[in-house]
Amino acid sequence: MTFDLADWRVQVDLDATRRHTRENASDHCECAYCRNFYETLQLSYPGLCVALSRLGIDPMGPSELMPFTPTLYLACYRLKGRILRWGRSELAVGGIPIVLEAGEEGSFFLWVGELELPWVQQEPGSEVTSPANLPEFLERMKRMWELRHGQEFVCS
Repeated sequence: MTFDLADWRVQVDLDATRRHTRENASDHCECAYCRNFYETLQLSYPGLCVALSRLGIDPMGPSELMPFTPTLYLACYRLKGRILRWGRSELAVGGIPIVLEAGEEGSFFLWVGELELPWVQQEPGSEVTSPANLPEFLERMKRMWELRHGQEFVCS
């Protein structure tokens, strides 16, 4: 199915995307950050979840989930299909930024975030170790910043 997203055009194999993201949804990480995301996303962003579902995405099945803090997340979903027309418009759903990224042939990525979610876990968020401290996470975030903002990210 073909979708126009502002001045972007994408073609999505809805069935293949649904299968892929449902498989991811059944294989959740059990860390406190991920549990918190899965327990609060649909309550906090029902409109975003509906928009993702229309694209064949199970909102509970990101390919990658990256917490910046205990309550701030970036989720990446793999769609089976392709980007037909690259646009210049910034995409968002309900104020949540969306970035498209090319993947290997036959797929592309939809990055969603930053998602501010309430912390509902028993463990205090301040005591949970963040995977965001890993060097590969920080490098990926730098690339996403540059993609999203069209400028180099500089740490001082």
